[in-house]
Order: sequence, then structure tokens, then C-alpha cells
Amino acid sequence: MMSLIMAIVFFIAMFLGAPLFMSLLLSVIIPLVIIPEVPLYVVIQKIFTSLDSYSLMAIPFFMIAGSLLGKGGVSKRLVDLAEALFGWLPGGLAIVTFVASAFFGAISGSSIATVAAIGSIMLPSLRAAGYDLKFSLATIASAGYLGVIVPPSIPMVIYANAANTSVGAVFAGGFIPAILLIIAQGIYSFWYGKKYKIPTTPFKLNNVWKSFKKSILALLMPAIILGGIYSGVFTATESAAVSVIYGLFLSVFIYKEVNFKGFFDIMRSSVINSAVLMMIISAATVAGYILTRDRIPAMAAEWLVSFTDNTVVFMIMANILMIVFGTFMDAAPAVQILTPILAPALAQYGINPVAFGVIMIVNNAIGIVTPPVGLNLNVAANLAGVSIDMTINRHLWLYMLAAIIVLILISIFPQIIMWLPN
Repeated sequence: MMSLIMAIVFFIAMFLGAPLFMSLLLSVIIPLVIIPEVPLYVVIQKIFTSLDSYSLMAIPFFMIAGSLLGKGGVSKRLVDLAEALFGWLPGGLAIVTFVASAFFGAISGSSIATVAAIGSIMLPSLRAAGYDLKFSLATIASAGYLGVIVPPSIPMVIYANAANTSVGAVFAGGFIPAILLIIAQGIYSFWYGKKYKIPTTPFKLNNVWKSFKKSILALLMPAIILGGIYSGVFTATESAAVSVIYGLFLSVFIYKEVNFKGFFDIMRSSVINSAVLMMIISAATVAGYILTRDRIPAMAAEWLVSFTDNTVVFMIMANILMIVFGTFMDAAPAVQILTPILAPALAQYGINPVAFGVIMIVNNAIGIVTPPVGLNLNVAANLAGVSIDMTINRHLWLYMLAAIIVLILISIFPQIIMWLPN
């Protein structure tokens, strides 16, 4: 009964337009007032203890680092390198958008930051080269979600914390799916460029070398972060702090594109964004506590096992659920809510939690370019000053089809994900 009231309150609050944090918190407090099975002070305790996590400290650090490098000239240098490497291909600038977004994702760990940073550079370039506006917006929105799949990734940190698994292993598992997504969506970009005879830029090795030299310090950042984690020099959280110091060094002292006022603005926006995300995590943890107390995750796991003992059927059901959740909210809160529900069933099906975590992130990433909410679609539309309807078009659906093919592939063959972690 408690969980049923929680679900009703949550969906009513969301329907009325309440923020996600408030919807989650109301879904806990109102049922406890009606059925006082747990003292309300326990809610306050759980809010604080949910944030008392060493691994969650990585989130604000990665947000600050991503903002520093996004406004510090790094995104422009990464775009120039990607263009020198792939601009000669048919549909080359669209492919450049995917590659540059992957590069930037390896720094920011955020989908929305990737759309904003790379999209603001690529949109004028795509339009000037003759690409249709609808195609350009669909490309930028679809490329942006690589920001949460290419490690380091904020939702990956949240999943590892919630599933009690290795952050480094989940990071490593994200590489190959990200590459497959770039290839799959790049094939459609190639076809588009070929069909509409979009002009290309000739390949010049000298341009590649010049762009590489200008961007090498930016490219070293993910190498330092991930190399430090996998070599055991520092933890994921410590690597996030290192990324802030390195990003500050590049943006202020090397590229000199961030001044004191800019740094203050970056810190302010990063603090606000981190606080919002932490509030959602804390509220989701409290809701998870009540659900666990009612044995809802265990009952869901038992129901799934009783419904089917087939791993493929379970993965199909889980994938559908995760994509649906992703259509209504960002990847980070979706991961925080779904992990306690689905993770208890993994052992029953012999599914590796690291592989499942990457599959969950890919699902939620696809969800954030799926209407009706589609956070990336809103950001891309704002860059062009148009309504979100302009981003919802056949190009978007074809990019999503390519992504779903990759999702099916890694769901059937999770060893693709596990090759690097192993």
C-alpha cells in the first residue's frame, strides 16, 4: 500500500510540473503522513547519509572540469582535430560532430554540456557547409549523448555507487559501445553527405599535425584521468579532482580563455548544477529506502524470475523500461531510480553488473533524445533559436535506429562490453 501511494503521488506531482526532486520527496513524505510506518526524521537522516559517499564527490569535480574546458577553448581545438581527420569524408562535418562529442565527453562526462559546447561550434559550420537545419539539429542532439557513454561519465559514477561495483570497470566498459555508436550513426551521416553531395574539405596531413599539436594538451586529460584510475595511481574521485586542476591550468594559463569573472561564473553554474543533481540523488535514495523496506525491488526481481527464466526476455523487458524512463528524465536520476530495482535480479540471470550498467547508460542516453521530453533536443533547439519540433524529424529517428541496433548488439553479446574491463 505504501509503495502504491508513493507511485500515485510521484506521477501526479510530475504531471503537475513539480521538479523531479520535489516529486520524489513528496512521494515519500505524503505516504508516511498517511501511513506513519517510518518516523519522518528518518527521511532527513537518509537524505544526508545518501550523500555521504566518497565516489559521489567525483560528480561536482567532473562538472567543474567540463565547464572549464568547454569555455576554455578546448572544444574548438577538439573540433578542429576531428575535422582534419574526418572532414574529407562525405557527410564529414556530421561525422566530425560525433567524433568531437566523443572527445569532449571524455572530458565533461555530461550529455547536456557536450551538446552545448560542441553544438555551438558545429551548428554554424554545418549550416554554412550546406547541411539542412533539421539534419544538423538531429546530428548535434544525437552526438551529445556520447558525453554520458564515453568515460569518465557522471551517470556511470552514480550507477557504480548504487550497484556497489567498480567505477573503473564501468568506465572501461563504455569505450567499445561508444565507438560502435559513432560508427553506426556515422554511416547515416556518410550516406546523407553522399546523397546530397555536400562539399567536403580535402585531407591534408599537415592540417592533422597542426590540429593535433594544438589539441594534444586537451587530449592528454582523459589519458591522465583514465590512465591514473586503471594504473591504480588514484581513484575515480581523485581523478575528478585532478581533472579540475588540469582544466584550470589549461583554460587560464595555457589557452588563456578564462579570466577571473569567467572562472567565477563556471564555479557558480557548476555548484548549482551539482546541487540539483545531488538533491535528486538524495531524494531517489530515500524513495529507494522506502521501496526496499517494502521489499519492492526484491519482489520485482522475484516477479521477473517467475515471469521468465530466459536472460534474453529479461534483457528485452529491462531495455524497454530503461528507454521509457530515459524519455522522461536525464540519465543520472534515471540510473539512480532504476538501479536498486533491476540490480537485485542480475545474479538470477547470470548478468555481469558492469555490462548491465553500460547497457543501462546507453538506454538512458538514447532516451534523452527521445520525445516527449528529450533534454538534448531542447538544448539543440535553443542553440538554433527554434522550437523543439524542428529537432524531431526523420533524421533523428534514423540516428536512433542506428543506436538501437548497437544497443541490441551489446545486449545480446555483453562480452563486447566486458572485453576491456577483463
